[in-house]
Amino acid sequence: MSVVPGHVQDHAHRGPGRGGGAGAFPTGRCVTAGRVDAAFARANGHYVFNHTVTHPHLTRLSYADVLTELGAPGIQTTYGRPPYGQWNTTVQNAYAAKEMRIWLWNLDTFDYNGYTATQVVSTVVNGAKPGDAVLMHMNWNAFNGPAIRAMKAGLAERGIGVCRNQGVQTPQRPTALVC
Repeated sequence: MSVVPGHVQDHAHRGPGRGGGAGAFPTGRCVTAGRVDAAFARANGHYVFNHTVTHPHLTRLSYADVLTELGAPGIQTTYGRPPYGQWNTTVQNAYAAKEMRIWLWNLDTFDYNGYTATQVVSTVVNGAKPGDAVLMHMNWNAFNGPAIRAMKAGLAERGIGVCRNQGVQTPQRPTALVC
């Protein structure tokens, strides 16, 4: 599962992701506000990637402005997620200049629309395919232990596994992801 975080350190240590691998994509604003401790999340086996500084529509920005959005205080790493999943040649070139690969999702839970945990679980269990990246947000209804366990169980019934936390510190600039 990949998530756009609320408070990464809360979830990395004691949250619902224990035993599961999470890819977190915090904005630079989250980092600056102290809502994200990337080193702590990585030390607890989770990946932390770039999601820009301020979460703008990158396709509306100049190349120079996109580069700024991909810089500090945003997470400096090898993968990044453009806000809203929007990208074009300008955005792609800026990611390449920052030595980042664009990471999108295959399944959007639409949790940010206020869906209940039951609705999000159903979306994941019935919609995910092997190899999918599922978009969730930590500050919405289904990012909790019971919902995550229900997703894992429902996917397992369909023969689909979820990436496991490998129990080792993840690198800041991974060249490949261990799942």
